[in-house]
Amino acid sequence: MRMVVGMVVLLAAGLAAADEEPEAPLPEVAAALARIQDASTIELTTTGRRSGKEHTRPIWFVVSDGKILVQAGKDGKTDWYRNLEKNPSGVVRQREYAFRVRAKPIEDRDRIERIHRLFLDKYTTARVLSWVGSSLGQGRPLELTPVSVAIRRGM
Repeated sequence: MRMVVGMVVLLAAGLAAADEEPEAPLPEVAAALARIQDASTIELTTTGRRSGKEHTRPIWFVVSDGKILVQAGKDGKTDWYRNLEKNPSGVVRQREYAFRVRAKPIEDRDRIERIHRLFLDKYTTARVLSWVGSSLGQGRPLELTPVSVAIRRGM
């Protein structure tokens, strides 16, 4: 009996340590992310924090390190951002791909600056407007971790 308990504890400790390291996306998710990364927008579907209804809107994005990164203007006071704060599950669609995602706000200042740079590098409009003081492309970032991808065939 003691041996079995010891094995369970070791397994649990191993799982906890594994959770701390970033996990590489599944190969099919990574391949789909590579195919959509140059697109201009994604459709993000969230669940309304009060209504419980689905809401979909197009937004800018970048792909980095197996994650979909998005930014909310208005210091995060957009409906979709607030919806993801309350319920961090959502769906991202781009072309024939639909990703189930898990949202996590980014708090680290250095990482936020790197994400802003990625947006300014990808979106010329944001880069040009930043020269005249616009905050476009420098919103409050969220990391969307794809947990699965579905591919709609016949498109």
